[in-house]
Amino acid sequence: MNEFERGRAAIEDLAAKGASLDHNEATTRRSIIDVLLKDVLAWPDDQVLCEDHVEGDYLDYSLGSPQRRAVLEAKKAGLTFDAPAGVKSGWHDISTFYDHSKPNASAIDQVLGYCQKAGVGLALLSNGHQLLAFLGSRSDGRKPTQGKALYYSDLDEMVREFHDLWDLLSYDGIGRGELTRRLSSRSASTPPPPPLSSRINSYPGYRIGSEMETDLRILGDLFIQDVMREESITDEFLAECYCSSGALSQYAVVSKEILRTRYQALDLQVKTESARERKGPNKNLTDDVIAGAITRRPIILLGDVGVGKSIFLKHLFRIESKDLLDKTVVFYVDFLKHSGLIDEVPDLVVQVVSNTLRTEHKIDISERQFVRSVYNKELNEFKRGIFGELEDSDPGEYRKREIEMLASHIEKSYEHVRRSLTHLQSSRGLNFVITLDNVDQHQASFQEQIFIAGQSLADTWPCAVFMSLRPDTFHESRKTGALAAYQPRVFTVSPPRSDQVIVRRLEFAKKELQQFGRLPGFPTGLTLDSTSLVIYIDVLLDAFENNHQLVELVDNLSSGNTRKALDFVSTFVGSGYVQTSRILDAHKTGRPYVVPIHEFIRAILYGDHMYYDPATSPVPNLFSLSTNDARDHFLLPMLLALVQALGERESGGFIDLRTCVDQLQAFGFTPEQIDFHLQRSVRNGLVEQTDLGDAGHLVRVTAAGGYLHKKLVSNFAYIDAVVVDTPVLDATARGLIRDVRDIGDRADRADAFVEYLTKCWPFGDEVVPFSWPLVLDDWKRSMEAVRRGAARAADRRSRAQGSGPIR
Repeated sequence: MNEFERGRAAIEDLAAKGASLDHNEATTRRSIIDVLLKDVLAWPDDQVLCEDHVEGDYLDYSLGSPQRRAVLEAKKAGLTFDAPAGVKSGWHDISTFYDHSKPNASAIDQVLGYCQKAGVGLALLSNGHQLLAFLGSRSDGRKPTQGKALYYSDLDEMVREFHDLWDLLSYDGIGRGELTRRLSSRSASTPPPPPLSSRINSYPGYRIGSEMETDLRILGDLFIQDVMREESITDEFLAECYCSSGALSQYAVVSKEILRTRYQALDLQVKTESARERKGPNKNLTDDVIAGAITRRPIILLGDVGVGKSIFLKHLFRIESKDLLDKTVVFYVDFLKHSGLIDEVPDLVVQVVSNTLRTEHKIDISERQFVRSVYNKELNEFKRGIFGELEDSDPGEYRKREIEMLASHIEKSYEHVRRSLTHLQSSRGLNFVITLDNVDQHQASFQEQIFIAGQSLADTWPCAVFMSLRPDTFHESRKTGALAAYQPRVFTVSPPRSDQVIVRRLEFAKKELQQFGRLPGFPTGLTLDSTSLVIYIDVLLDAFENNHQLVELVDNLSSGNTRKALDFVSTFVGSGYVQTSRILDAHKTGRPYVVPIHEFIRAILYGDHMYYDPATSPVPNLFSLSTNDARDHFLLPMLLALVQALGERESGGFIDLRTCVDQLQAFGFTPEQIDFHLQRSVRNGLVEQTDLGDAGHLVRVTAAGGYLHKKLVSNFAYIDAVVVDTPVLDATARGLIRDVRDIGDRADRADAFVEYLTKCWPFGDEVVPFSWPLVLDDWKRSMEAVRRGAARAADRRSRAQGSGPIR
């Protein structure tokens, strides 16, 4: 029997009992409404809160957690709704009940007051037999008492209309929002108008770079990113480019406590240790490597995507612990380009182990004499077996049978590799480490399966097994998945400072160019010589050593993801939004060149496109709408500011998601709006969310989220980009938002957009976590600089036109 069928049976049973109408409120709640909610409508216990406290009031029932979806006010069974004669179950104007009697109006006003205090969209009134549902708050300018209501006159009507009752008021039904949509006015359910991008034929378009910029883009990918490919990583690179993890950024716009306690939530589930100490790698980590074949459990290396787990391990084994692990062979099983099919994993492990032994240690595990050594026991047993007498009578046949036996063992490649390692350990005293790297590039289900495979390797193979996992996968698996059954050793890797990583990579590339005139893998036919590239690198080095605004931008938007920070630099190098020729011309004339921050921002925002595209840009649009409600423009920045403000009062920066949602609902935002922007913030890396079971849902702002609502929100380059993607509800303002190219026209458009947002700001001078009036102050200062720059650019064009044609 499914939940729907159980609910139908429960409502039939409730109606058949014909509960008396003289119950007091407490008895009504216990004997009828609790059954109606939990048994009939399948609301889970943790989603039904009784006597929920909100601003001095206690809600009889609050439905939904962490977002309150509905408020239900319970009345005595004897207090019936005084419906006009002839009004039956169904959809009615709420005024039908509100205007009919003072008790009705009093009950409706009471629950409306609760909804508006708590910011809850749905209001329910019930005496256990009758049920009235209506909107507790609206965003379309109409009063709640002017809307529609859903009315059930008695339990028998609920039985007859159970399909609708289930679809509209069950736990899943409320979650889908069908009741809210039906109760909403037409204007509220109308989607927002399309943004400017819908009126641009070529959107998002592509910005075609010059030949020089194309060459720089290729080279930027090469010396910033591709150098991390396995075949390119030399010991020299590891020694010169590795940056110690865990260094706290001095440019972060979130508190150092949040950075320092990056993985604090893990401590509630399992004992963790930092993989690094001040003077080097954690001694327990290296001890575990040496004892790997004894411990029989994998070593988990936890860290967010891009924090540098791969390079940490390579630096550990090849540089820092090289002497300690001089008789240790390390196998890197890289899942970066793996298909994600678990059936292919054993073949990949076999391939990596075989190739590493052959190419780096000159051991061929398929070589005849090696195979005979591995299976010496089997050879002796074979000799004593039924074919042994052939050794003297028919040596040729004996040898053939012996080879067939050995071949049968080699065909079981996975087991053959295991036997080979066991043999090498006993005969040559070698130790082995298998690193299952970049597992976190795949879906959580695949990571779970890899953990099971890693556990099997650690338990049955003579090796220490390292696994790289993401914290969110670890959280989930510790609750219900494969990790729940094990107690692995867990070490955490914190990110290095992104500016230090970038500077070391640039310095390494510059040295290689000066020594050899090229980098490994240089494409042929480049029009840009190494001298020009060195000049370009010098400009970038100066920027990341001295331009604090630029470092702050990259450091925060990457949120500790070193891979993303390097990608930002790769995007900038050769971008069509960067005036590359001016960089090289400035060097020729001996003038210093300062990378303009707006060029870097535009390169990141647009990538290869002519217009901002939220589907490809690494930076989301703060002002995007989920509903036809002007306040919605400010929900995402409000959410980010609220999580940061509350979090910086707490250890580790985590706050209970329910606390956040309560406050946002109190500001008048609906659960659906909050859901939409919360998911956006998590998906775009602006907020971290974790579910710790009984400890609740916790959220914490990231450095990217803090930078976006504190800094980028008032930046002209950002506003100029997202204006094409933001629906504008006011028709007059929408007419001013046009597709323009000239910097002066773009400045006018941005001012018009900001003026429109100012009119949409719903909180006036009220003190709220995110302050649009403060943003306006920063915006005005920013626009003064933009206008001055536009005037200088116009003056340069005028002088150029007056001096003849531009060549």
